[in-house]
Amino acid sequence: MRHLSIILLTLAVLILTSCSGQYDNVENYSGEIIYPARFDTIIGYVGYERVEIDLMKAGRLPSSQIKLGKASKTVVEYDGEKHYIDSVCSWVNITGLTETKLYRFNVYTEDDFGNKSVPQEIALIPFTRLDRDLIGIASPKLTVSPSAMVVEWPNGLNSVVMEYLNLTYSYTDKDGNKQGSQVTTPRFYCGNLETGKELTVDVNYKVVPIQSDGTKILDTVTVSKPLIVKIPTRDTPFSPSETAVLQANNVTTFTAAAVENVKSLTYPLHTTTFSDLFYFPNLESLDLTGANLTNVLPTLDYNRNGVKTRSGGGGWQPFMLRVEKPADIRISSIASLQDILESGQLKHIRYIPKSMGLDNLLASYVESGVVELVKDDDPLYPETVFVEPQFFVKGQIVDNNWEMYNFYSGSFLPRSGFTDIGKFDPKNETVNGEPVDLHLEQLLQSDGSNIYKCIIRMRSGSFAMALPKEYRYDNQRYKKLRFKMFCGTSAAVMAGSNNVFLQPWIRPMNYMWNFGNNSIYGQQNWDVSQSQSNWIQPNQIQNEWREYVIDMTPNDGGDNSNRRNRVIVFNIGHEPSSFTYNANNQVVIYVADIRFTKN
Repeated sequence: MRHLSIILLTLAVLILTSCSGQYDNVENYSGEIIYPARFDTIIGYVGYERVEIDLMKAGRLPSSQIKLGKASKTVVEYDGEKHYIDSVCSWVNITGLTETKLYRFNVYTEDDFGNKSVPQEIALIPFTRLDRDLIGIASPKLTVSPSAMVVEWPNGLNSVVMEYLNLTYSYTDKDGNKQGSQVTTPRFYCGNLETGKELTVDVNYKVVPIQSDGTKILDTVTVSKPLIVKIPTRDTPFSPSETAVLQANNVTTFTAAAVENVKSLTYPLHTTTFSDLFYFPNLESLDLTGANLTNVLPTLDYNRNGVKTRSGGGGWQPFMLRVEKPADIRISSIASLQDILESGQLKHIRYIPKSMGLDNLLASYVESGVVELVKDDDPLYPETVFVEPQFFVKGQIVDNNWEMYNFYSGSFLPRSGFTDIGKFDPKNETVNGEPVDLHLEQLLQSDGSNIYKCIIRMRSGSFAMALPKEYRYDNQRYKKLRFKMFCGTSAAVMAGSNNVFLQPWIRPMNYMWNFGNNSIYGQQNWDVSQSQSNWIQPNQIQNEWREYVIDMTPNDGGDNSNRRNRVIVFNIGHEPSSFTYNANNQVVIYVADIRFTKN
């Protein structure tokens, strides 16, 4: 028993002795701190008086999806101050940066015990109010009348320092009413202005600034720049863009005082701009058909093979349409028309569908009755339309083989300064020294006022009825070309090889050969031959006018068609292989009653 007690006591001493140093190694490290994880990147973006900073390569994630060890909050430190966010963020938005200076940002995480991660550092300069106020706005183009003004930037408002979004403008009109609106296009209209006074327009531009390295800032800013303009007086002259059009409307003095009583204007189909409209403060009616305007058509001169000739001038005729496809029509300052439409100033517009490319603009005004669409049965389009002489063109300008001696019975030709056609008296006519009765009673125009005398000089003798290059023939509305021919030469002279000149050859085309620059749609031509049974017959020579009807509908002239025919060649004789001119036995053909009909 005694020995057992001694053994137990010895074991207890040994156990106590061995445990006394079991934490010695742990104690050596008991003061160490475990830091929270840090953000793995830092990328900055500049905004208006703020910056955004991305902190994770994985992108912008919600805090609930972010695990950075023991980290529980985000700290942003700059300018000696710490800004705490009670969550771990993948990005931060720092606002209130009103000074134009370099800010150094340190961003790190902290855990619940205040232990912080290794910080990420970035330096950024925010875009501030001072920078905004230094943005330069390009000067606008101003078109000013005594009662209205158009402000526009034809080249836009984008620049190397900003991207334009929209603008808001406001001003007080002459009645004391506040006017203005917001527009996206860099253009606006001010109406009902006080003559001779200074006008202030407050303009606020909404833009995105662009930094020197070419990057845009995050935010849009509003740049405010007042526009101060002196409005001219009623007697201040203006420079019209469509002088000939206004003169055709009997407007000859170009001041506000001279045009303030004008309430109606007519514009031709070939109009290139509507910029003059806003000079007319009391304009209420606009006719866009060109009807009843005189001396307003453009002209086209030809000069070749020693011959000078001209087409155009005079007034518009109902068989004429603008040459371009609807999608190709470009009329500048359409916005001027839209301005006075939206203002309610215009009470009536008369318009031919698809004629000027304005269909979409005018569509909303058709139902209200402001816009009247001209229909096929309108009096503007009679069943029959005679082709007036201003379209005569001497064929020799194409080729010397097309030469013929031409004479006209009416008063329009010859044109002053041109020798391409002469004059004759159809009531006292002689051929090869013998009097000839032209039987004028057989003509629709029985007064003999619109007859062409053609003396064949070369084998391909021709003349043409050519429109100026701004127009084409409307052969869907006027489907038939009709005319009459008469042979004034005796049957004996016309026998043999000369009988080929008893037939007409009609050749519609986009442009006269050798004058390709007169058509942007290339050459589209076809010939309409007449069978021998339809020639002038021997018993009709010197006795009877023979009627010819040409189907012109192959000139489809559709919205996408290149067939924009504006020339009709009258080739007498179908170009025989040879012909010898004999001054004593001339081949003389007369063409009259040239007209278009709907059927």
